[in-house]
Amino acid sequence: MHKFTQAHRLKKADEFSSVFLFSKTKTGIYIRVYYKPNSLLHSRLGLIVSKRVNKRANKRSYMKRLLRELFRVHQSQWCATDVVIRVIKWFDYENYREIREEFSVLTNRFLKPE
Repeated sequence: MHKFTQAHRLKKADEFSSVFLFSKTKTGIYIRVYYKPNSLLHSRLGLIVSKRVNKRANKRSYMKRLLRELFRVHQSQWCATDVVIRVIKWFDYENYREIREEFSVLTNRFLKPE
């Protein structure tokens, strides 16, 4: 069972800034992924969903929930990486397959070597 605990979150502005300053990104249609290796034993996630993407808080919350769940399911396959995901285009449940595929493609470089 995979968990998404407080230890798996990027919380402080400094943590977000360090990922942005590392300046490694991958961009898709709906999301942009910023990443940086970390010295921990697990990956951490930060999410950015601005009001420009969608004015409604419930829509922004749905996007965050979906991305957190995708992270939770895949994190055990990843190397220790700090990941910030910025939503750049609005999506909803009808786009679930596209988002899941885009998430997999953009995060495939974090996979542990086998």
